[in-house]
Amino acid sequence: MSWQDLTKSWQDTSVDYCDVCGNLLIHTYWEFADGDATLRACRQEDEALWHRLKGFRAGYPPPGHTPPPGLVAAARE
Repeated sequence: MSWQDLTKSWQDTSVDYCDVCGNLLIHTYWEFADGDATLRACRQEDEALWHRLKGFRAGYPPPGHTPPPGLVAAARE
């Protein structure tokens, strides 16, 4: 978990994006680990956002949850 410089040669035209929110990474990025993955973010606060969103993804849908029948039928149309 630290700030890193985004170093590229002058002719490099590749574009780098924040792994959390999708903003463009310009000169520096916040690097943090999540399990085996190393992620890059445009702001330090995005690390907390990543872990918060990961918690939502892990808990959705809740165990035993079944959507209302009308919702499923509407989605199939």
